[in-house]
Amino acid sequence: MRGLGLIPFLFYLLVPTLSKAEENYRPWKSEVEFGFQRLTGNSDSLILNARLGVDYTEGPYRHISEGRFLLIEKDGMEDKRKSQFESQANYKYSQKYYVLGNVSYAEDRYGPYFNDFTLATGLGYQAIWREDISLLLEIGPGYRSQIPNLDEIDKSDLILPHNVQELIFRGQSVFEWKMKEGLFFEGRVTIISGISNTSFESRLAFITNIIDPLAINLSTTQKYINEIPPGLKNLDSVYAITLVYRF
Repeated sequence: MRGLGLIPFLFYLLVPTLSKAEENYRPWKSEVEFGFQRLTGNSDSLILNARLGVDYTEGPYRHISEGRFLLIEKDGMEDKRKSQFESQANYKYSQKYYVLGNVSYAEDRYGPYFNDFTLATGLGYQAIWREDISLLLEIGPGYRSQIPNLDEIDKSDLILPHNVQELIFRGQSVFEWKMKEGLFFEGRVTIISGISNTSFESRLAFITNIIDPLAINLSTTQKYINEIPPGLKNLDSVYAITLVYRF
């Protein structure tokens, strides 16, 4: 697929050199999640899901990467799969502002059946940055490639049959709040808009510690796409309960 060959190269450029970290200093945080989800909208199923996230910060540099995998089964048979990868590098050049580079890829047979690759850059602003609460705002241009997953679907499946290669606008806000000791709220809203379609995605999560390093994550993801195949819904909702291990 066009665009996929760029991912290893772009990820290599964005990943920091960990060997430069000082001895006894750990500038990175990692999380592993596993659990089940309840989906409504274009599907009504129980699914298994997994997530791996890495956050690295040193000086003015911050790098965030995560991979997600979802498996949906009906009556013991595999019905849907969804894989996602996203990596972002930020460089803070002043007290409030930073520049960013973002790359993401999704293979999704739950919804419009698109392989979706985006590459974006832009400017970020730390609207709020305190120990207990933060709000980041981001905006910038990018490029998107979307291709129907024709090898993985049946002739009767509904798809958008055209390929997409276009410039896009990307905007995002990220809100984090330490409500009290051991209880956290996280929210994220992402808008990606091009000539062919516009998507809005929101993620909300409440995370409560059980015992260090384990926590429970209660989350919901809402994704709206304005252009979809006939017979599908514009809005998909995901509700999840996951166990989080931090290291």
